[in-house]
Amino acid sequence: SSGINAEWPLRPGSKDRTKALTANLHRLGVNNAIVCNYDGLAFPKVMGNFDRVLLDAPCSGSGVVSKDPSVKQSKDEQEILKIAEVQKKLLLAAIDSADHSSKTGGYIVYSTCSVLVQENEWVVDYVLKRRHVKLVPLGLDIGKAGFTRINKYRFDKSMSLTKRYYPHTHNMDGFFVAKFKKTSNAIKTVKDDSPEVKLSDDEDEEDDEDMNDDVVDGDEEMEGGLTDTDEEDENKDAGPKDEEMECITETKENGTEEEKSEKADQEKSEEVSSVQPKKLKRKKKKTKNAT
Repeated sequence: SSGINAEWPLRPGSKDRTKALTANLHRLGVNNAIVCNYDGLAFPKVMGNFDRVLLDAPCSGSGVVSKDPSVKQSKDEQEILKIAEVQKKLLLAAIDSADHSSKTGGYIVYSTCSVLVQENEWVVDYVLKRRHVKLVPLGLDIGKAGFTRINKYRFDKSMSLTKRYYPHTHNMDGFFVAKFKKTSNAIKTVKDDSPEVKLSDDEDEEDDEDMNDDVVDGDEEMEGGLTDTDEEDENKDAGPKDEEMECITETKENGTEEEKSEKADQEKSEEVSSVQPKKLKRKKKKTKNAT
């Protein structure tokens, strides 16, 4: 199913769809199938011990945006998280419905028509920590490997066995598929129920060590000394600066000497001006006597 009903999974799926499914089974000549209208979560109690289980889970439909552009606006973050919770429960129910001791089976396939990590790798990583299952190769030549890490989150390393399909790369609807092999009917006990995909402390330390190593390498390069060309360049740069400083000091010293000489000239001119009036007075007296 490419979508999810607002009331789902509180009520069973539409009976009209079972009629169409029954018609297709008759058309294809399938005679070993039973069509039912149960809630997916009820299958482990209603019937179980299946050799193989295919769970085409209801999802946001983010992989079929090319067909239905309204998907981009019809779902918000809270709805995506609610859908992911339903997917987790359905996948656990599908695993519990499979028979691990089957000689020819014990396989569960999980698929969505979504490209969101919350509906794919997060869900798979969730059940890997709660059931005795392991991811196995799909045997498909096309498709890109699922994410083992994205942003600050880390998933199980076997997540690379899952496949992702993109419209712009594979010319088909966006799709995700994972294949499990059940190894035991036992249920794992999870001590910490917090999000399992957060970056672990060990990986934090490794990342910090890598960053510290990069910083140390950079410091060693800075402390490694200058090359001959670097020293020449520095000397060239330092030379003109020293000459400029000497010129500045010389001009300052010369400036002070010029100021001193100017003061001395002024003093001499003042003395001359003070002497000249006396000479003029004497000349005037001589002229009077002469007359």
